[in-house]
Amino acid sequence: MKWMNVQRTCFGTVAIAGAALLLAMPFGCGDIWLNLTKEKDGTISVTFVNETTVRASFSFGAYDEWDNAPGPLDFQQSSVEAGDRADTVTVNCGRNFALATEGLLERGLLTSVDQDATFDPDRFVDVVNFSDAPGDSDAQHLPTVGTAEGLELLLGVHFSCGDEILIFFFEDPDQPGGFRVDYEVIRDEPLNEE
Repeated sequence: MKWMNVQRTCFGTVAIAGAALLLAMPFGCGDIWLNLTKEKDGTISVTFVNETTVRASFSFGAYDEWDNAPGPLDFQQSSVEAGDRADTVTVNCGRNFALATEGLLERGLLTSVDQDATFDPDRFVDVVNFSDAPGDSDAQHLPTVGTAEGLELLLGVHFSCGDEILIFFFEDPDQPGGFRVDYEVIRDEPLNEE
């Protein structure tokens, strides 16, 4: 009889602890929970706006960091001239949208983006390069005047599929490379709707 009470007590305690853990999980895991549970279907629109006096060159893309297969990477490289706004591009919606990050580079190497005929190694770095070199020179995509740290946004945390992401480049002498990246999301629907 004593053994049965111990079993019931232990089982009851474990069951309560497990239920509490499951209930607390969405709140305790925060961004990870939101990122993993948000529906991943469709595309996002991305527009780059260069508010600097020099050219910005970079790699960007969308992928699923949790897919270790590795899964598909919607990878692109681009440059935006000084004071210009690039045409809006459509990117497949992924759990991660990355601009010039180490994670993007790692996924790019795993999926062999460097084997594509249009691949540019000067833009395949974990920073945004800013150059004042002539547009037809070998240094046009190199950081002749500075860099900016990349940016990573998470589905369900920063954006939803269907949203438009505006990426801005600014000169900022307070940043290590003299430039910074900022963003704004124009919502297709409220972020917390499923």
